[in-house]
Amino acid sequence: MPGPWRTHVDADAWAPMELGGDIVGEVHTLRSDEGARAYEAGLWRVLGELPAPFDYDFELDETIHVLEGGVVIAVDGGPTLALGPGDVASFAAGSRATWRIVRTPFKELFVLS
Repeated sequence: MPGPWRTHVDADAWAPMELGGDIVGEVHTLRSDEGARAYEAGLWRVLGELPAPFDYDFELDETIHVLEGGVVIAVDGGPTLALGPGDVASFAAGSRATWRIVRTPFKELFVLS
């Protein structure tokens, strides 16, 4: 029987998250696999200064739960979502969106599947 999986988040367990050559925050991965059923779950955070808006391609279905801060996500050909603490949103694989962090510190729980 696989699992359960456990992680502990501390200041040293975060890695830079890079998109298109720019650092857009830090990530802490709980679990991931790039096999036949690719998935990943973890935390993403942005501290300090607000990063410039950035484009993001959803390579897998992705669900996020905003834990802290605020973000505006403009989905290409779809709605613009303003999300804050407690909000949950889900995006289909193949979607593209522009993300704009509007309040830091920002932190989200993400699940890609």
